[in-house]
Amino acid sequence: MCGLMKRIGRGIWLLAVLFCATLPGVAAEARGVRDPWVPLPVDAKLVTDPAALTALFADHTVRGVYLPEGTKWREYSAADGRTVWEFDGCLHPGTWRVSGSAICYVYPTWDNGRPQCFVVYQSEQLTHFVWLDPATGEQWLISNGVELAEGNPDHLPLDGAPNCGDPAV
Repeated sequence: MCGLMKRIGRGIWLLAVLFCATLPGVAAEARGVRDPWVPLPVDAKLVTDPAALTALFADHTVRGVYLPEGTKWREYSAADGRTVWEFDGCLHPGTWRVSGSAICYVYPTWDNGRPQCFVVYQSEQLTHFVWLDPATGEQWLISNGVELAEGNPDHLPLDGAPNCGDPAV
């Protein structure tokens, strides 16, 4: 999984997000999303409103799984724009923001610090993270958030140095 994550990064570059955010007629459904591992549920709706996207993640912890193998991850996004992502036993502090209808993360320790951006779909049960390939514009469902908790119940450290240890997800 780590190789795949490094190959595609954690999302798209900011340029691709700005391009996609300005496309006319972006559908609020899952047309065109590549989902080779697990399809988006039929009730999945694209979150396009920047305020709604901000409210969904600000001061919340997401616990999720990467597709297809189900590797667990979690991330706390503070309301002040700081974030910490835990994946494969490693903590990656960084920043987050909403850009148009995408959520973007920057981690100095991941993918050379390039922005990692996603469009987000919500279904009745899950939050779905879709990566837009900057080279082709294709959309890939790469992760499902299985739980969205208010606050930072796992006490993930926002200000700590990046470190790796045993996964605590």
